[in-house]
Amino acid sequence: MALTPLLFVVGYRGTEGELYVSDLNTTAGFETFLAAAKELNYPVIDINGKNQLGVSKTHQATVYRGRRWSTARAFLDPAQSRSNLHIAGNALVRRVVIEKGRAVGVEMERDGKISVVKARKEVILSAGAIGSPQILLRSGIGPQAHLNFIGIPVIADLPVGENLQDHIMLQVEYYTNVSLGPTPADLGSTQSELMRSLLGTGPLSSPALVEGTGFFRTKWHDDARPDIQLLFLWTLIGHTKMVPSDKMNNINAENWKPMEAAQEGKLGFTVAVALLHPRSRGTVQLRSKGAKDPPRINPKFLYDDHDVDVLAEGVQIAKKLASTNAFKQYDAKPVVYAVPHCQALTYDSEEYWKCRVRSNMITIFHPTSTCKMGATDDPMAVVDPELRVRGIQGLRVADASIMPDVPSGNTNAPSIMIGEKAADLILGTNSVKDIPLPADIDQPESIPTPL
Repeated sequence: MALTPLLFVVGYRGTEGELYVSDLNTTAGFETFLAAAKELNYPVIDINGKNQLGVSKTHQATVYRGRRWSTARAFLDPAQSRSNLHIAGNALVRRVVIEKGRAVGVEMERDGKISVVKARKEVILSAGAIGSPQILLRSGIGPQAHLNFIGIPVIADLPVGENLQDHIMLQVEYYTNVSLGPTPADLGSTQSELMRSLLGTGPLSSPALVEGTGFFRTKWHDDARPDIQLLFLWTLIGHTKMVPSDKMNNINAENWKPMEAAQEGKLGFTVAVALLHPRSRGTVQLRSKGAKDPPRINPKFLYDDHDVDVLAEGVQIAKKLASTNAFKQYDAKPVVYAVPHCQALTYDSEEYWKCRVRSNMITIFHPTSTCKMGATDDPMAVVDPELRVRGIQGLRVADASIMPDVPSGNTNAPSIMIGEKAADLILGTNSVKDIPLPADIDQPESIPTPL
């Protein structure tokens, strides 16, 4: 992993590797967010260093010179010339071909033609937390009752598609008397594009308008991990000219229109309150045998009232930050609008925020855990600690679907780590065995191989 100099922390980060992690450009809004955190005595830290609880002192992302440094750029592009690699674009994997309990290849469709690609050793699925369970289910690996209902012969009765978890969030918006970041005109200007293209700087060099983030633990959480993440955006997220979130998140017009009307043409910022460890669990199932039919996804967001309680308390943290002197200098005031189904409740009451959570929460698109990794006695496990599908030889899954639980933060880096670990498992090596632990971490007598 290659780092920009500002991010290097002795013992906790490397300085080499294919994947770039950069400290990005920030705005006055980000500096205000940091000042607000300090005013409330929240730790300002490197959230990818020793501790995670606190507010990030930099805005970090897999970006290099103003462009997203994706896994394709970092790992796939440099390997394209290898003689043992063939990349088939516009190809749909229909199922894994299994003979006598062993994966021997995959059936794929490309340009209207169906063919079978044979495997000499193993088949590795990396289709993601939605795609991998679909392929396994179409291959006859999944819950017996569901496969019987669809009409697919059962090869292995496993809880594939169960345990779906995702991060969700609620937006809390504030008006200001000045812009805390670029305007729509700035984003669309030729100057901004030239700054990104030639210098790797400017407003277009940072992803998703998110600049600041912090991790917090509420009274509802019973372990050391954070259960809330706050994301600071220097604009009003409901301003459709800036972020088309209604289309991106498929929000009901009844819920979106009041928010849009209250923010259109106004200046302000957004603090998004994200739930890190939901207790609610969803499912990914098939609609039919058809490989091109979309899956039936039931996220079951907020089925457990605990998730509502945690998000509602996270709102209180966001409100404290917005009420500091750091934001008062910009005359920060809450954006108030009619929330459907909540109009009979007193604004800013606990019940109001719980209602608003249920009405206006959106996904962050971090689905995980649908092919859970676990021990042999775990009834929800689909793969073992070496990512091998239980009961099937020559078949592994290596993506976010194998995470036992959704992590305390974004899923991009953990998914890349799973890919790195999978490569070690396949090759029978341990590429991290010689990396020393930081001196201030308690060193166990024997260090288990991490996954």
